[in-house]
Amino acid sequence: MSTVALLLTAAPLATAFSFGAKPAATAASQPFTTMPGAYGWASEKGLAYSFGKKFSQDKFPGLVKWTQEAEIKHARVAMLAAAGYPIAEVFHPLFGGSINEPSLIAFQATPLQSFWPIVVGAIGLVESASYIADTENPSETGRYWTFKEERLAGNIGFDPLGFGKDSDLRSEELTVGRIAMLGIAGMVLQEVNTGGYLSQVY
Repeated sequence: MSTVALLLTAAPLATAFSFGAKPAATAASQPFTTMPGAYGWASEKGLAYSFGKKFSQDKFPGLVKWTQEAEIKHARVAMLAAAGYPIAEVFHPLFGGSINEPSLIAFQATPLQSFWPIVVGAIGLVESASYIADTENPSETGRYWTFKEERLAGNIGFDPLGFGKDSDLRSEELTVGRIAMLGIAGMVLQEVNTGGYLSQVY
């Protein structure tokens, strides 16, 4: 329990650096104070201050929305990973259930490792389709990696259960996702350090 408390306490410190002059309360830092999941200090200083400065917004007009999108995507992947990582060590029916390795090295024990170029290619196709559909045409605007004005950060058009139909749940999603990012990082580091299963006591 003390380890979890330490990680949660140290999390805000990860953003405690900034590029340029000493942070000051300016209008340029406001874009992050209104984003989903914005909480106090971290929404105005640190990286939020650096990316929200007028210079950054003028140089990279789509930077604010891009970083919002990136955090939401990472949060979603981390939530899946944090759930799947420990479950895979106790429930692994694929390949006849014969692969009984720590999650850290389970992939290397399967025949799938020889198909990783196909997996990377499939991910590339999905990301390319997203880029073409959701970003401005650089030949018209001269800007790359800039979302369309109507594009809502985190909205990839896939919500089969309709959770976001009547309300914006991105703040709740980010709250859980940030904890999940810390959680999956801790699980991986534990197995790197011990070389065994998560549940293995040393």
